[in-house]
Amino acid sequence: MTNDCLRPVPERFAQWLQFVAFAAILLGLKLWLVHSYGNEVPYWDQWDAEAALLYQPLLRGELSWLQLFSPHNEHRILTTRLLGLLLLQINGLWSPLLEMVVNALLHILALGTAVWLMSKAANKQSFAALLLFTLLLFGIPFGWENTLAGFQAQFYFVLLFSVLSIWWLVTAQAWSRWWWLGVASAVTAYFSLASGVFALAAASLILLVRFVLVSRDKRELAGAVLLLALFLAGVSTTPVLAQHAQLKAVDATHFFKALSVVLSWPFQISPEAITAASDWSSLEDWLLVMVRNLPAAVLVCCVIWKQPLRSNPVWFLVSLAVWFGGQAAAVAYGRANDVLSSRYLDLHAMGVLVNFAALVAICTMSQLRLRVVAVAGGCLWILATVGALGNTAGRGLSAALMDKRDTAFVQESNVKKYLVDKDIVEFRAVPFLKLPYPDPDRLAGLLGSPETRSVLPKNLQLPLQPVQVEPIAGAAFERGGAFVSVPACQCDFWGSYGIAGDAAVGETRLSYDPSTAPARTGRVFMLKIAGYPRAGRIEIIQGGTTKRLRFTQDPGEAWVERYISVRPGEPFVVRLVDESPTRWLAVSQPVPAGRFDSWVSALLRSYGIFFAIGAAALGLLFLSWLRPPVESSPTPNQP
Repeated sequence: MTNDCLRPVPERFAQWLQFVAFAAILLGLKLWLVHSYGNEVPYWDQWDAEAALLYQPLLRGELSWLQLFSPHNEHRILTTRLLGLLLLQINGLWSPLLEMVVNALLHILALGTAVWLMSKAANKQSFAALLLFTLLLFGIPFGWENTLAGFQAQFYFVLLFSVLSIWWLVTAQAWSRWWWLGVASAVTAYFSLASGVFALAAASLILLVRFVLVSRDKRELAGAVLLLALFLAGVSTTPVLAQHAQLKAVDATHFFKALSVVLSWPFQISPEAITAASDWSSLEDWLLVMVRNLPAAVLVCCVIWKQPLRSNPVWFLVSLAVWFGGQAAAVAYGRANDVLSSRYLDLHAMGVLVNFAALVAICTMSQLRLRVVAVAGGCLWILATVGALGNTAGRGLSAALMDKRDTAFVQESNVKKYLVDKDIVEFRAVPFLKLPYPDPDRLAGLLGSPETRSVLPKNLQLPLQPVQVEPIAGAAFERGGAFVSVPACQCDFWGSYGIAGDAAVGETRLSYDPSTAPARTGRVFMLKIAGYPRAGRIEIIQGGTTKRLRFTQDPGEAWVERYISVRPGEPFVVRLVDESPTRWLAVSQPVPAGRFDSWVSALLRSYGIFFAIGAAALGLLFLSWLRPPVESSPTPNQP
């Protein structure tokens, strides 16, 4: 009889393991990036797009549906706005860190969907290879600006809905139920980012080409006309801002220089080449463009030559290549001098992934003799691309991340100082980029709004002040009582390290009234703790209930976050006890926090767990591949 324990892993289950490994490792990398370099201070466009145009009208009861469709620069970011409103409602406070975590999950979902559909179009056996290449492309944080800013979900929404729409529009029968779902997805892509309109253009072009070459189906021709009309409608309703004119390509030469930089990434052409005095990009630059995009170009030629059936999903890959061309053209025209900004590199990386999928499809479509050439050429392309990715990652990526972290820390300090002292003259004197918004007066106005203050992230919320300080035994605890080497926590705290060093012992009770907090939430509060709390006690007393904070290890000369839940509106007491003459502890004043802030904090600290999950999934896959085929023993009824 067959040993069930030794049966080979089913193909679908193996694919799930492959995806779990990919998703867990990529999520671990993104969480590590946010944990190491992220900050909860809203940055730049967030103050206008979220605080002023979403949260203030919402809290005043003035938010309308039309406002959700209003322009944001050249875009109509409906999906990002809906996500922001949803996260504010469930968390209670504005939390860019929560947005970053949700965006990471959204990006992984979009990439997983794209890879799954690409494998169906190129070769079903290529799923693992596509996942591995995708992990390499997006595991290196080229697009760190999108990862470390909560207000960048539009880049992930446009990818998800564009890929889905192209799949349904190209593979489903025109005018069928699935085809209309593709139309709806394309419209949603447009209302995520203006360049989402190119999903309609790509699908329209493929339907038209397929009508001419293969199908002669009048429904496809009519579908192509409808999609083209929707594309033109989207382009005509895209906002045009006069103040952004200097960001756009000024002429054809400027545009094609910028386009060559986009289409050659990661084979790096110097961004300075865009503004160079020469009329056109050099021949060497366009050779890099040809190398980067050779697989997609060859695939397009193969499809035109072989003219596969309408039902062949390889048309999806050709449509994706056209879609990426539209994305590249949009960036090259709209942001000609800044095409390699980190926020656009997630889109540029998709172009590289499309080329890899095209390479797989070429090897699959080729006859035996040509397949050898295709595989050999493909290996050279992969080696060159991986080398270029490594070379590009080594060019200032680490320095950019550290600069982002340090700058955000300074911005947080300056905003918190203004919230306390309200000194507008000093606020205006803060150097450029040392504030998270370019206009100090505008930022001060937003910070002065009661609606904005009520939803500020926890690191910008003013702490509760004790209504009573009651030393019970000794006077061990004093404001700012911490060892000198403890890093600044940007908080108001009580500690037992004073004039006598850590020899002081005693107990202090701090009484708080949560109803004095301006925040919308009054149930969850965050404490920062340093020192050696296991040598003492930290207790939360409310009514007749006492909760003790427990620690598996002491934070020592560092600050850790702990969250407490209290009954809203009812006073509570924080009881601090130092029982050791050789240890000390320090505890910050309670700061209002969101309902999910503790979950986000724990998740960011636990990025290593996701690496372990990914490794475990890979281990299971490896063990399943090592299993030898098991032959069934003949049953008694068999000869």
